[in-house]
Amino acid sequence: MKMKKTYLVLLFFGIVLLALSCVKDVDFGQLDNAVLTPVLEADFIYSEFDSQDFNLDNLPPNTDFDVPPESLRDTVNYDLVGTDFAVDNLERVELTIEVRNTLERAFTLQFQFLTEGGAPLGQLYSVPVAAGLGEGTNPVISFSMPNPIVLDNTTLTQLSTAQKIATEIIVPTLNTDLRGAFHIRSKASYYINYNL
Repeated sequence: MKMKKTYLVLLFFGIVLLALSCVKDVDFGQLDNAVLTPVLEADFIYSEFDSQDFNLDNLPPNTDFDVPPESLRDTVNYDLVGTDFAVDNLERVELTIEVRNTLERAFTLQFQFLTEGGAPLGQLYSVPVAAGLGEGTNPVISFSMPNPIVLDNTTLTQLSTAQKIATEIIVPTLNTDLRGAFHIRSKASYYINYNL
């Protein structure tokens, strides 16, 4: 009998607590103000260059030579924005480029977006790369300037038909005795701003 009374008292206090507890009204209209802001990252440009790969056969030691420009150019498919949804909801794209160089030459990395037919779109971007200290040393690291390269909404609208990217490495005269390499890696960070 005492056990029943205890349960009844507990039940009574439970009901009183539920009745007195504060519950904030839920405004489901707030969902109309919700904004999704994910950041997606994708590989952008990747390349490796070793000076020994371009040494010409039968050249005597300590001889200067130029690398044929066509061997340092590349064009790959790269759909920058893909769809109208991306154009309409992208806030910006940030391109971060890192070059690790041991080659004792400064050089320039250039890239430009192209249409499917190969026509250039927008500006030509240049990234200066500092000279390295030679083979067997720690690489000198250069970053895109400004770090990162920001493609704002206006620029993305201009580049909305980009289907390819053309890259070129502009290396000054090399020497048969020169040893070193550089590695280019980069990423594109897509900042999306989508209202539900």
